[in-house]
Amino acid sequence: MDWMTGLDFAYELLKVMMRAVVAKGGNLQHLARIVREPELQERIADLIVTGIPDTEDLLGEDEHLVHVRYAMPSKKGLLADFSIDSVSELLYYGSYKWQKHSACADMSEVDGDRVMLLKKFNGRSTSEACIKLMSSLDYRPATHIEAYAFAKAYPELQRQFWIVALGSYAIRGANKVVAVLYGCAEKRSFDHRRFDFDWGADDRFLFVRK
Repeated sequence: MDWMTGLDFAYELLKVMMRAVVAKGGNLQHLARIVREPELQERIADLIVTGIPDTEDLLGEDEHLVHVRYAMPSKKGLLADFSIDSVSELLYYGSYKWQKHSACADMSEVDGDRVMLLKKFNGRSTSEACIKLMSSLDYRPATHIEAYAFAKAYPELQRQFWIVALGSYAIRGANKVVAVLYGCAEKRSFDHRRFDFDWGADDRFLFVRK
């Protein structure tokens, strides 16, 4: 909607609302209530938007709605979110550059809500096999930044099992490493493991709905 179209729309909207108010015996002062009264605005919005399902109602089993900001906090902010000495230096030292897995090449990095799936596979798993299977189901692996957002939104889940984010990696020596959330009753950690790690049957993997 360009500038002129926006003005035309606003004018037509005002005319429609004024006709409706006058038909009920009202006047311009009654129409002005829409500007002054937030509760009335909410009631009108509810009438207009009725029938649109809540996003939470559309979530499948083990799916979670997470708001993501695609920028890691400062080192100080990151360390404050987890237990003492429980954040991998790879996540905040500038000498380690994080790259996206090819499955995430076309992902959007606009801040907003993402539907994330916490996936458990039966038996031991390899990273590439997990990514390939979930890609066929319209999911991509979560990045380290998305794992951070998930940990902020659902801190208690990482106390129960490892949560692996395969969507981005850093190079340490000769190895690719990926972000892993884990913890227990006493602590919460944001660490890393090798991409080619032999993942266990109890590990969970974080995926994002495409």
